[in-house]
Amino acid sequence: MLAARTAAVILALALIAAVGCSSVKKAYHEYDPRPRPADVAFAKVLEKYQVKGSIHQGAATELLADVVPANWEVRSAWVDRRAEAFAWTPEQKAKDLADQQAEYQRYNTVLVSAFVPDKKWNNLDDREANWRVYLINAKGERVEPVDVRKIKKRTAIHEAIYPFWGPWSTLYLVKFPINHAKGKPFLAPGEKSATLLVTGAPGKETFKLVMR
Repeated sequence: MLAARTAAVILALALIAAVGCSSVKKAYHEYDPRPRPADVAFAKVLEKYQVKGSIHQGAATELLADVVPANWEVRSAWVDRRAEAFAWTPEQKAKDLADQQAEYQRYNTVLVSAFVPDKKWNNLDDREANWRVYLINAKGERVEPVDVRKIKKRTAIHEAIYPFWGPWSTLYLVKFPINHAKGKPFLAPGEKSATLLVTGAPGKETFKLVMR
């Protein structure tokens, strides 16, 4: 009888330990502080292309900016991250990839996360803006953007694919023409890099970007 009771107690303790371990493992996976693998993979792509810059007047900061070119590797990473986040079907992912390809063939695009101390001057999307932006090729030729769009809504997926968007910054999607007015490619065959120039009354800064 004593042996049977002892065996029952040991079995009960083993079950409690098993349940406890399972709960601990579940809690660990739910509250694991480490970055998600998808975010780690995406961050590795951004690290290759993200460029930081600033404009100062004496000790005063006039502009802080993080710039990311929407080259094909970055666009593909966006698609992968969205597909993972929303559990897309292969067809949904293929459609987003095709949409990105179409944009890539039409524009040289950059994302600019800009912080300006006086918020009213943070207006790259205004034609009468305090700032001007240009894209410059290896020959020194420059083009103005055909579209500057402010991304206003912060969503969970925006936080995931635009992690360089600072909490006090404004994010802009800036599109430049892929060709000159006469149809000549702005970037010569094999030319992959261009320089983004941000300039205004407080000063100027350049960002060397891998566009292609």
